[in-house]
Amino acid sequence: MAPEEEEQQEVARVSSARGNSVCQAVQRQQLQCQVHRVETADGYRMSLHRIPAPQNRRCPQQLRPFLLMHGLLGSAGDYVSGGRGRSLALELHARCFDVWLANARGTTHSRGHRTLQTSDARFWQFSWHEIGIYDLPAIVNYVLARTNRRQLHYVGHSQGTTVLLVLLSQRPEYNARFANAALMAPVAFLQHLSSPPLRLLASDSSMATLLLNKLGLHELLPATALTQVGGQFFCTASRPTYALCTLFTSLYVGFSDYPLDRSILPRILETTPAGISRGQLQHFGQLINSGKFQQYDYHSPRLNTLRYGRTTPPSYQLANVRLQLQIFHGSRDALSSLADVQRLVRELRNSATQMYQVPGYNHIDFLFASSAPQMVFQRIIQQAWQLDMALAAL
Repeated sequence: MAPEEEEQQEVARVSSARGNSVCQAVQRQQLQCQVHRVETADGYRMSLHRIPAPQNRRCPQQLRPFLLMHGLLGSAGDYVSGGRGRSLALELHARCFDVWLANARGTTHSRGHRTLQTSDARFWQFSWHEIGIYDLPAIVNYVLARTNRRQLHYVGHSQGTTVLLVLLSQRPEYNARFANAALMAPVAFLQHLSSPPLRLLASDSSMATLLLNKLGLHELLPATALTQVGGQFFCTASRPTYALCTLFTSLYVGFSDYPLDRSILPRILETTPAGISRGQLQHFGQLINSGKFQQYDYHSPRLNTLRYGRTTPPSYQLANVRLQLQIFHGSRDALSSLADVQRLVRELRNSATQMYQVPGYNHIDFLFASSAPQMVFQRIIQQAWQLDMALAAL
């Protein structure tokens, strides 16, 4: 067994999808849904959802699987909650692909660990760096082993793009395991972020940290019955508070030219928020303040030296990323600005990048806008088909 397969420590079994909110959304479309279990090298146990490829003659056998990774506060549910004709995972399935949906550590469906409970503060001692160097390679190894493939297609949204860049910067040997990648609303450099709440939070990060310490909070915005019922109660289209829900959302992610379908917000809130660690939020805050795409800063020369061998955290080496990339940016995105995305494209000098600016899109329109299948998904599907058919012709 190869070393990377050993460190993945995969649990090769499929568990019941009964009572699982992601699978319920898939099964409402009369589709099969599986839940797989994967364990990382550092002991976190994650759920991985799968929508197997259709079993019919019109679907070629040469198509490589897709892996979809969610963003901050999200989960696999992000890619299915819109329903048929609106959700990327379901569109990929309709075009004959085997679709795998990741759930990062600490989210609703990935709250297990070999030795730690979620009530233990040590469980939450991670940022998105660990998701990139532990979760993502374990998931990739698992999917390739289960499908008997050498490569897969990847789609990331927001933090889902960040963790791919972390993995390939730190472990460039993983470039060979991706056929290509689509980065929707990519997040690496955040110098020009315009979201007022996030800018405010980053401006006084030390006070926020002190408050979290005082409150003893290590997990933020977990999925609970109260948040799900409360969100659906206040954000149902018929409620007078619906406008407040959309205003609050827009302040964070940008004011879109494509208002959300009034029926979809309650469905989104069935699976969002899915929970994060405070380290994830703090690490993004550091990117805002530093203007760099760098590893976690412990704000201590001694601790940084112990971790990195230097007093300041190192930047991620984006020159190590060597992939065919589709990069999608929304002109109304309050988190991922045009200037920061253009800087990312320049730093990805060893990748073949195609950048698409989608007029009027905010940060989450790539997941939920009714126009996303035509404006975004079709490009992703078309490139994957072309690559797979070209490979089959060799």
